[in-house]
Amino acid sequence: MDGSLTNFQLGISADGTNCMMVFVDEEQRTTTCSASFLEFNQFIASLCQAAGEMARRRTASPEDEPASALALNVSSAAFKLCAHDGYLLGALANDAGEVVGIRMCPDVASQMTRAMLLTLPAVSAS
Repeated sequence: MDGSLTNFQLGISADGTNCMMVFVDEEQRTTTCSASFLEFNQFIASLCQAAGEMARRRTASPEDEPASALALNVSSAAFKLCAHDGYLLGALANDAGEVVGIRMCPDVASQMTRAMLLTLPAVSAS
């Protein structure tokens, strides 16, 4: 999703073990994610961490530590397709061996790949 988030919807399964999240941008494009109880808790923890970082950056002075120091410097990555639901499962690791697991729907993986490729400078083939 390239636009601004205009709507968020959350549905919870009857047994409380799973939820479905729908994100909608200003052009009514949607991204849908399903999550288990554990994955949803991890998502909420990530949102809380991001909110804290946003608040820190809003009040930070130029002399403060750069925000990039808080990011994982990825040195390797591995991915596989989940045969059960078609989601992409992966792991991002840094040189120190810290690993972050990820799970994303194919649409988000495509958007992320596109965004990364557009960010990189063009390389000459000669």
